[in-house]
Parts: sequence; C-alpha cells; structure tokens
Amino acid sequence: MTDRNIGYVGLDHHHAEPYLRTLETASATVTSACEPNPEFDAASVSALGDVPVYGTLEELLSSEPLDAAFVTLSNRETPAAIERALDAGVDVYTEKPAARTAAELEPLVSRADRSDSTVCVSYPWQFHPITDELRTLIDDGFFGDVRSFDARYVASQLRFRDTSHFLFDEDASRGGILQWLGIHWLQLFAWLLDERITRVNASTTAGTDGVEVEDAATLQLETAAGTLGTLQCGYYLGEGLYDTHLEIYGSDGRSSWDPMGREFGFDGETTLELDDASGDWASTPHRTITHEYEPETGYGGSWGKAFVEAFFDACSSDGEAPVTLGDALDVLHVLDAAYESAETDEWVTVNGTNRC
Repeated sequence: MTDRNIGYVGLDHHHAEPYLRTLETASATVTSACEPNPEFDAASVSALGDVPVYGTLEELLSSEPLDAAFVTLSNRETPAAIERALDAGVDVYTEKPAARTAAELEPLVSRADRSDSTVCVSYPWQFHPITDELRTLIDDGFFGDVRSFDARYVASQLRFRDTSHFLFDEDASRGGILQWLGIHWLQLFAWLLDERITRVNASTTAGTDGVEVEDAATLQLETAAGTLGTLQCGYYLGEGLYDTHLEIYGSDGRSSWDPMGREFGFDGETTLELDDASGDWASTPHRTITHEYEPETGYGGSWGKAFVEAFFDACSSDGEAPVTLGDALDVLHVLDAAYESAETDEWVTVNGTNRC
C-alpha cells in the first residue's frame, strides 16, 4: 500500500494528538503541519514529530507536496480549508461536522463532486465491529419492524474542560455538546437504519457560567419510515467520566449496548445484549455478543484506524469515502432543525433530501 504524504491542519484541537497517533500506524507519513493560531505551541503536540509547521494553509499547500490533508480546525474555518485543499488537488480527511450549518457546507458538496479529490468526514463509529453487527441484524430482519431507538451521550462537566477553547465558542462552533458529541449518534442511527431523520423536537440549556453554547440537549426524533427516537446528551459527570447508551426496539427483537464504558478508551471488551421476541431463539431468547479490543493507539483504536485506511483506499481507487460531505450535510440539516426547534419550542421538519 502506498505511503502518503500528509499535511496536518489544525494542531490546536483535542483530536489532533489521537489522529496523529493513528497516522503513525497507517499507510501514511505526516510530513508537515499548519497551525493558524500563533499563540498555540505546536511543540506541545508530542505525536507531531519534527516536521515544518506553517502559519497558514496557503503556505503549507504552496510549500509541500501533499497527497492528503487532515483537518481539525474550528467549524467556522473548516469549509474554506477544504475548498483550498480541493483547489490544490489534495484529498481531505476532516473532523466532523465540517461546518457550522448546512448552508455553509452545501456549496462545498457540489464543489467536491466536481473535483478529482476525495473528501471524508470523521464519523468512524460505523466501523466499530458492534455497529457492523447491528447493521447486519437489522438487514437480516432480527428486529422485525424497527419501532424505536434511544441514545445517550453524557460526559464530564465543563468545569473540568478548557472552555476558552474554540470548541465552546458560539461563533466558531455554532453549538455545544449536541454539535460536538451527540452528533455521533445522530449520524450513526441514520446509517444503521438507512433512514432519513425527518422531524425533530429539541430542548437545550446553556447552564455553565461564561459558556454560551449548550451543555445539555434532549431530542425527540422521527424518521421517514415513522421510527421514533430519543437522544439525551449533557456535560453532567465527574472528571474523565462518560455514560453512553444505544438501544434499538423492534417488533421482533431488542438490542442494548454501552459503546464506551465508564471512561473514554477502547481497551478490554464491550458487549451487545440482544433479546428475541419472535420465538426464533426460543431456547435462548437473551444472548450477548462480546467484542475484545485489539490494542491500538490513536482515535478509535483499531476500528478508527480501519476507517482512516478506508479513506486512503477510496483515494487510491477513486471510490467513495466511507462518510462523504453529502452524508455530513444530511447530519447538519438535522442539527439545523434541532437548534431551530430549541429556539421555537416546536417540532421542526428537517430540510434536505439525502439519506440521513
């Protein structure tokens, strides 16, 4: 597999270090970087190594022969960075959600479609072995008619986090925990069910002093097929703690899964619980599937690396990225509806016509 020259764009980001660790073990070499914030010390990113660091993306693209750029900038700056990379003929792997709003991303989708470059948006959970198992169970009819889904993404309180970072700045990011963490489950359920989310009813609160973005959100969701869902997310817990949950209910079966455990990380094992209501598993209607993690550094461990390698494979074959800008646009349409619903206190219909 070809070793690719990677330019890393946006070192002042919580995911820069883990992405760089992933790239250390992938079929790629980070040969340069860019950090537009002059106050950020690039040397503090230990996984970067001794590579030239430029102050602007324009300098990086004009000075270095790159095959791909990894982008972890603010939501406000990301669309323009992707466009500059496309103009330079460089493939792009970008942090989600790739923009603040659907309106900011939409012109870029058609621009990418006209380009020979590949753009992938980082929603890697669909490459987790348990989500692959869930997708197979849905396709094989284990659940029968999928009636409902429930999701939870709860993390440590903002007093344990650096709220001066642009992640918590309304102008740079647009939203808070919903746009930063809850968004994973919005994308994942749309992929699992292969259905558009068509209506949203949301409530959000900004309960942390000095922080304008929401630190809590509750969503009711409805898909095109009439499946009902809920999403609860909030910065509620003690330092370093998480509480995550994914549940699917169908006419013939149910699943329950805690994707992350008490602390963030992918060591040890994770278990999917299944209950059959159809009678097909009459002797053992309750079963479990356990996945043992293979030790792997980086973002998402071994399955996060597999997602990145799938991006590289798409670049080599001119195939489709595992998550495209069009997919990311679908998710942003759902977010737009959620934030509008929180403001109007009404159900809001999701715009857009794509799969999500």
